[in-house]
Amino acid sequence: MTIQVHQDGGSRGQPRPSPAVTAPRTIISTTTTSSDPTILAARRELQSWRQLALEPSAMRTADKFSAPAHVASNGAHLAATLFRLAAEPLDAGGRVGPEAVYADVAARLSRLIDVRSLRVDHDDSREVLTLMLEEPRGGPLPARSLSDGTLRFLALCLLDADHAAVGLLCMEEPENGIHPARMQATVELLRGLAVDASRAPDRENPLRQVIVNTHSPTFVQLQREADLLLAELATVRVAKLPAPTRALRLRPLRDTWRCGPEDLGVGLGSVLAYLTSPPGAQLRLPGAEGDG
Repeated sequence: MTIQVHQDGGSRGQPRPSPAVTAPRTIISTTTTSSDPTILAARRELQSWRQLALEPSAMRTADKFSAPAHVASNGAHLAATLFRLAAEPLDAGGRVGPEAVYADVAARLSRLIDVRSLRVDHDDSREVLTLMLEEPRGGPLPARSLSDGTLRFLALCLLDADHAAVGLLCMEEPENGIHPARMQATVELLRGLAVDASRAPDRENPLRQVIVNTHSPTFVQLQREADLLLAELATVRVAKLPAPTRALRLRPLRDTWRCGPEDLGVGLGSVLAYLTSPPGAQLRLPGAEGDG
């Protein structure tokens, strides 16, 4: 199989062939110049994709002064990220002050737990940054003493507050470690992370997309129907392949905007059957009765 790389800008030049079978890397990964602007744009977009696999051990670790000041894919560098945000202007008007940033992130976190204050301890002698959280009762607690669920929620709060965190965020089972009574807060936080498509992207509306997967009936029940996609295996035919192959399809719910002539969507009953297998999981979706 040969990949034909066509020239941009309506040029009538001959496409550049590239053998797919023997290529050690993809066309996108090897394109680094502006001679192929479309491929280069695709490369830049793919580079902004991140898969979050938040690890409690990484989130509990204090940061050196030289640590990256952005939340890592495993959740590391919470203290360095919060410290950077506290040192930046909040808006174009020049309103500054770490206390305002700490209070803002603490307010986001308070949707999960009671928080009196949140700050970063700056140890000049050891050159270490430690995230400290104070609850209404008791003294300050370092990140290493916080629960897994609190740390996961805090990492998402920092991503939400960080205007530089843009692109696609993918996350598996974000409800892990979250008490069912606080699941709604997690859903709202994840929804707020994504760009508001009704407004133009700007500093207060960063260009972010969020994709999560879950097996939690409770998490699914709290979603808007148009936001749900059901993953299922299907047999498909691909050009130039001798036999059908199995592929994963993401199907929308019936009567939502994602449906089209090629896919009319699945009924709520299909989602119900998936989430209640094995029997015993209790989930009722509006309109699911009698829906196949």
